[in-house]
Amino acid sequence: MKTLRTYKLKITSKHAKFEDVSMNYRKAVNWLSKIIFKRGKPDTPNKLCKEFYGTIRKKFHLPSQVTCSLFRHVVSTYRSMRSNKKWSLAVYKKINVPLCWRRDFNISKTRGLTVWGEPIKYKARKLPEGKWLSSRLKLFHKQWYICLTIEIDIPESKKTGTIIGVDSGIKNLLTAVDKKTNKTKYISGNQLNHRRLCIRKTRAKVASVGTPSAKRLLKRLSGKEKSVTQELCHVASKQLVSFAQEVDAKTIVMENLTGIRKSKKKKKMHHKQRARNHRWPFKQCQFFVEYKAAAKGISVEYVPPAYTSQSCPVCGHCEKANRNGLKFRCRSCRYQDNADRIGACNIALRSLFQRQAAEKRAVCQSAYSNVSHDSVTSPILYDRGH
Repeated sequence: MKTLRTYKLKITSKHAKFEDVSMNYRKAVNWLSKIIFKRGKPDTPNKLCKEFYGTIRKKFHLPSQVTCSLFRHVVSTYRSMRSNKKWSLAVYKKINVPLCWRRDFNISKTRGLTVWGEPIKYKARKLPEGKWLSSRLKLFHKQWYICLTIEIDIPESKKTGTIIGVDSGIKNLLTAVDKKTNKTKYISGNQLNHRRLCIRKTRAKVASVGTPSAKRLLKRLSGKEKSVTQELCHVASKQLVSFAQEVDAKTIVMENLTGIRKSKKKKKMHHKQRARNHRWPFKQCQFFVEYKAAAKGISVEYVPPAYTSQSCPVCGHCEKANRNGLKFRCRSCRYQDNADRIGACNIALRSLFQRQAAEKRAVCQSAYSNVSHDSVTSPILYDRGH
């Protein structure tokens, strides 16, 4: 199975053509965008290339392959507008130059990475081996980056191994439990919450000043919270996948938290708590876990999250009073443990019950059995929180 990966390289050397080509490219795409907007429909890239290739090369002095990529870039933008039934003038402000493999850039053992024939120095980890595809040259905060796209092979999912349940939360970003060995992995979210809160406080103080220097500082702080969140989610997902490899897991089971922020009952809460809940990066963290696990041959499944932290994994008793913060104590059998760990155990059990129910339904259907529906689905009913 093949998949695509993107590697962001920070350019540390100077390249004379970067600024000239990127500025001319931005002028060229905006010039072509006005022409397509006036026509009212996007033609094919080949037709536009035959019509305007010589004009753009002569007027904006762009490399040949960059000029060919320019038509695909603009046409794809207007095709997206037409499919979404929104037609307006597309204005390109950011520096985003497409690079074609073996025409604009190349990677070899002797010269390393070269762009438009000149070697480039970059800061990044060792690049993998695979089939390189079209990439991008970007300018962000006066720093040049090359986003390389590569096609790599990933192994097939494992058929044998354990199943680990993963509970997502705010205090503990991820809590993983392997029921076979009873090992638990806690990945704290304290650092993420603290750093994001500090950034928000700094932005609030600076915004209240309102001076030109304060506005410049706010501009430098833009995107800081997003980058910190992305970095720590990468670290957390990598730790979780390493734990799954350690216990020889074949499947990671997580909660399907789609629509969790759209609550029918509007609960009153402090503005700090409200900001923290709505900034909770559960979906981003799950996405990072999913593709990192796939690279190791570990599959990812999702189960309903209802009452996973309020149900007892021993007796199945479900009650809101069972949980008090991070403490769990069953009112029926007096079993007690960490609430996040209880949630992870119930998530793993819920996946097992669903597998058993699916197997029983398949057997009944193949044998044309007269077994009642209640007896077929009885394994799921064990978890009363479902």
